[in-house]
Amino acid sequence: MSDLMEDGMEFRGGTLQLSTENNGENSESRVRGATQSHNKIKTPISVNPSVLSGADSLSSSASSFADARQSTSNNDNAEQPQTVYPRYDVPFDKENIKDFFTFRKGVVENAIQECITALLFPEDGEYLGSWLLTEITLWDNEKERIVLITSRLVMIIKYDFIAMKQMDFRKTYLDDLDTVVIGELVYPPSSLVPERNLRGVRMMWNKGEPLPLKTLWNPFSQEVPFITFASHPIYWHREGNVEERSTFDMETFAQKLQWAIENMPSSACCIHHSPIVIQSYLGIASLLHNKTSMGFFKVRGKFSF
Repeated sequence: MSDLMEDGMEFRGGTLQLSTENNGENSESRVRGATQSHNKIKTPISVNPSVLSGADSLSSSASSFADARQSTSNNDNAEQPQTVYPRYDVPFDKENIKDFFTFRKGVVENAIQECITALLFPEDGEYLGSWLLTEITLWDNEKERIVLITSRLVMIIKYDFIAMKQMDFRKTYLDDLDTVVIGELVYPPSSLVPERNLRGVRMMWNKGEPLPLKTLWNPFSQEVPFITFASHPIYWHREGNVEERSTFDMETFAQKLQWAIENMPSSACCIHHSPIVIQSYLGIASLLHNKTSMGFFKVRGKFSF
């Protein structure tokens, strides 16, 4: 019996010793994990601190720009494919997207080349890039727009992709911009509009002043001091290389816009990475407008408009 008790005690002692070592290792790994987690959480919070405080409007850099659709973890396996971030809702389906005139091969490229040739002049600055994006108006309506960037301005063009002709355009000079916001498109807490689950970029030149009532309640007003863009629906359905898809990508447009602003010595524009609030509370008209894609040129049964 004494031998058995001695064996048992030795066995339990060995078990206790092993358990203690494991606990030490687990505690040490937990400390390392917590430190790493703290560092990971801390990094995005410290993005562009001087820009957000207004101390230095040009201190943000391309390295601080994070595409939320891709994993931002540095420890992810490099062999894993880049996937669309889950919070993004893919607009339309593959069959519906084929009705868009801009989905046809060469249509967008020809329209952009025509606009560059006809609308850009040497005094507009150096040409930097072109995109087909979705403009989101003050009243939350989506509209298809060609966007050109030069070293001096952003040009927004309304283009008829059926008749293949330019209809209207407006210029926004980079010198006039006081704020650019890049982030998630959100609605006020009291809004009944479903979440968009989409990112966008907003260019502003109102110097922080609220909109006057005559502008706020006029859906046809041309005096709205900001413009909001999101990626074109084709971005999620276009097959091809990254360069071809980037024509429809808001993220690459925002990167180029940020670069252009930072390379203008006279610019005092602040760049913020934060949610973009769309002031829509009920939004029945805009929901119907966007659901039927009325702001896009497409085939609609026997008609095209």
